[in-house]
Amino acid sequence: MKILLLGEFSALHKNLKEGLQVLGHEVVVASGGDAWKKIPADLNWSSQFKGVLGYFEKAARLSRIVPTLEGYDIVQLMSPVIFPRHFGLNEWLIKNLLRKNGKIFLVGAGSADANSVIADFLQNKYIYPQFYEETVKRFGTLWSQTADGRRYNSFLLGEIDGYIPISYLYAEGYRDICYEKLCPTIPIPMNIKEIEYQDTKVGKKLIFFHGLNKDGIKGTPLIRQAMENIRNKYPNDVEIIIDGRMPLDKYLQLLRKVNIVLDQTYSLSYGVSAIYSMAMGKVVVGGGNIECLHEFDIESCPVQPIEPCVGDIEKVLGGILERKKDLPELSYKSRQYVEEVHDYERIAEKYIQAWCV
Repeated sequence: MKILLLGEFSALHKNLKEGLQVLGHEVVVASGGDAWKKIPADLNWSSQFKGVLGYFEKAARLSRIVPTLEGYDIVQLMSPVIFPRHFGLNEWLIKNLLRKNGKIFLVGAGSADANSVIADFLQNKYIYPQFYEETVKRFGTLWSQTADGRRYNSFLLGEIDGYIPISYLYAEGYRDICYEKLCPTIPIPMNIKEIEYQDTKVGKKLIFFHGLNKDGIKGTPLIRQAMENIRNKYPNDVEIIIDGRMPLDKYLQLLRKVNIVLDQTYSLSYGVSAIYSMAMGKVVVGGGNIECLHEFDIESCPVQPIEPCVGDIEKVLGGILERKKDLPELSYKSRQYVEEVHDYERIAEKYIQAWCV
């Protein structure tokens, strides 16, 4: 099949493309690089500038790319809003895609500001209200919950051939509205052949790491305080690193030097960074709750859940320190888990099944 993966989310489409190519499909990824992550794409409309100048540079690049976005058997959107919304550009281009391609699918991955169903679920029924509150702090009034955002989202859901969530959070809202085009949840793909596994070396100090990205939404203030408390309590046993907002390749280089990765506090599952970390053999804290296990139809997960409070995070980190001797085994289990649940070839096969129903 000829497949267009449109938009990016922390290299999800990059990894999915590589899995689909192994299966013999012709695949093109088109995106804006996912902001500062600078994730490579076959067709890229990103800009090095911000503001008005950046908008016009993106528009100029899009004008050359758009004519090539037709004639595909499958088009998959990473978000309801792929292109700039100004002057109705995103809606006009999406309608053009609908006219000139075969089946169109939407992935459920983030984008509360763009996705009305996810925003409403976070606001009204999600277990941690802080997630929605922090999202509103970041974006202000969510466009997805304005009259124009709801109108567009309703239109899109009526036109696409299916919606594919990546985890519990992005599936439950659509189950709640009984959306008839909801597909089975498909875990995030990861090309594990490109990620070298490293046995955890337990030195004098364990290195705890938290990556900066959407600080409030990820619960960074809580994680930062818990990490600092642990460092003060065990000054000779702990080193902490809090860093981020860097290109993906540099981020992965940084990951290689750490032992424990703290992902996020308000998610019942985990994201792409956690999967990269586990594939390298790191122990991940944050996510892996019972809802995650049920969604993926698995019995266990090496990710260690935390509650969104400093005391619980500190307790989990302290427990890891007390069981330092178990880290090599936990490290190996992390890699095994990614191979079993997130292998890019297996995940690509699941996408093909969803697209071809």
